[in-house]
Amino acid sequence: MNPTTKAYSGIILLAISWGTIPLIIRTSDITSISLVGIRTFLGTFFLATLLIRKNLNIKELIKPGLILGPLLAIHWVTMFESIELNSIAVGIGLVFSYPLFVLLLEFLRGNKPKSYQVFLISIGFIGLYFLLDISNINSLEGILYGLISAISLSLIIVIGEKFSSQLGGLKVAFSQLLVASIILIKFTYESREWLIDNLAVSIFLGFFLTGVGLTTYWYVVKIIKPIAVSTISYLEPVTGVILGAFLLNENLSSKQLIGFVLVLLVGIGQIYFDSKINSASKV
Repeated sequence: MNPTTKAYSGIILLAISWGTIPLIIRTSDITSISLVGIRTFLGTFFLATLLIRKNLNIKELIKPGLILGPLLAIHWVTMFESIELNSIAVGIGLVFSYPLFVLLLEFLRGNKPKSYQVFLISIGFIGLYFLLDISNINSLEGILYGLISAISLSLIIVIGEKFSSQLGGLKVAFSQLLVASIILIKFTYESREWLIDNLAVSIFLGFFLTGVGLTTYWYVVKIIKPIAVSTISYLEPVTGVILGAFLLNENLSSKQLIGFVLVLLVGIGQIYFDSKINSASKV
């Protein structure tokens, strides 16, 4: 399997697995910020065990950590709050407006997106609009949190691409998680009893979804451009909405099913167009 195929497989599996996070948020009885604290703390611990035998240059981790760490803390805390204050569909739908911000940031950096990428992101956003049931909005504050989360995530992706190319996914993931966990350590400490009482969920969230997940993510960004990653990541809210419907009895209307289909088609379209371009470049 070539690196590009591995990268696409990785982001698809990651998007589906990260789609389980809203379910954890809605079924947990601690605050969103405490849950993020646990996530960053355990993720940092897990990655530290992988890096302990490697010769680390601490200085090279400072810059990505100080830039990406606070952004990561802001992104996750506001995302968790948005989902907690509204339904999974509304919260995650708002957060996943971020590909539009990635598109804007890439344009401002002088990286003109391809016409098919603009088309796919636009269709994906329409799909999200259908997934986002306006009638289920319970909190305007939750909407604000969702938009802040989307903007911070777009900044992480665009800024982090350079660090990932230079240092690799594992080091970038560790540096940003370390700083984020330090910022949130007070809330992690306050929720230590929940961590112990719900150890299986904590390990799944911290080790697998965070430690392994972030490392995989930065590996993918190193190979696939941010706009392509953003487009395929639309699969994540689809997973979250479906799980919310089946496990939490959140309503899934015909309108949301249309959104579901549109988002799936966008992900398939991104892979198709990229594969055609890669094939043409090899001729």
